[in-house]
Amino acid sequence: MVFLVTILISNPPQPTRAAGESLIPTACQNVEKKGFCNAMLESDPNSNNADLPGLGLIALKQAASNASDIAEYAKTLSNDPNLKEGAAKCLQLYLETADKINDSVASAKSKAHTDVNAGLNAAITNSKSCDAALAGHECELSGKNEVFRWLCENALGVNKAVMDGKN
Repeated sequence: MVFLVTILISNPPQPTRAAGESLIPTACQNVEKKGFCNAMLESDPNSNNADLPGLGLIALKQAASNASDIAEYAKTLSNDPNLKEGAAKCLQLYLETADKINDSVASAKSKAHTDVNAGLNAAITNSKSCDAALAGHECELSGKNEVFRWLCENALGVNKAVMDGKN
């Protein structure tokens, strides 16, 4: 009996959800841009039956993929003489950022959620540093940086929901 009580205390039952009920609204409740968060998570077919940690991994993978795409885009800007220096800085930052987010994926899998937050916050800082490196130059990369930060905010919000134990 004591053994059973100990197990229940250390592993409390999780709230159940009805068949087909999505956890995406719960996952996105801590995100400022809820519509964007909902749309991005819903765009992944694996989100249909995912639990909160699964949605967290989906959000992290979306941010990681976006960071890699931005690094590739920054590489193409290096041919523009007006953007060459800033683009090189952004490329360096986004290669580092992709690594940080991939580390955050590993942290999420091992339930090291404070490490997930640290990696995502560092990624957001790198994105802002890229904006600073391009200051004074109009280019599409600024918009891509903003969307990237939204994706990181999604992942931070879902990670908060996971940490709050709402799955």
